[in-house]
Amino acid sequence: MLAKALVVIVLIMIIGLGPGGCKKSSPESSSGEDIIKTAAEYAEEAEREIDTSNMADELKKIEDTLDAEESSGS
Repeated sequence: MLAKALVVIVLIMIIGLGPGGCKKSSPESSSGEDIIKTAAEYAEEAEREIDTSNMADELKKIEDTLDAEESSGS
C-alpha cells in the first residue's frame, strides 16, 4: 500500500513538473512573481490530498492525463 502511494506521489510530481518545467516565459507575459513549487512541495501536497480512499481515483486521473497527452502527440 505504501508503495502504491509513493508511485502516485512520483507520478504527480512528474506530471506537475514535466510539461511546464522547461518552458520559458516571455518578459512581457511575466507578472513579476512566478509561483514555483519544489518536488518536496508537490510531495507534501500529494500527502495531504491523496489517501487510501481516493488513491485509485487519483491514479486513474493521472493515467487518463498521460493517455491524453500521448494520443495528442505531446
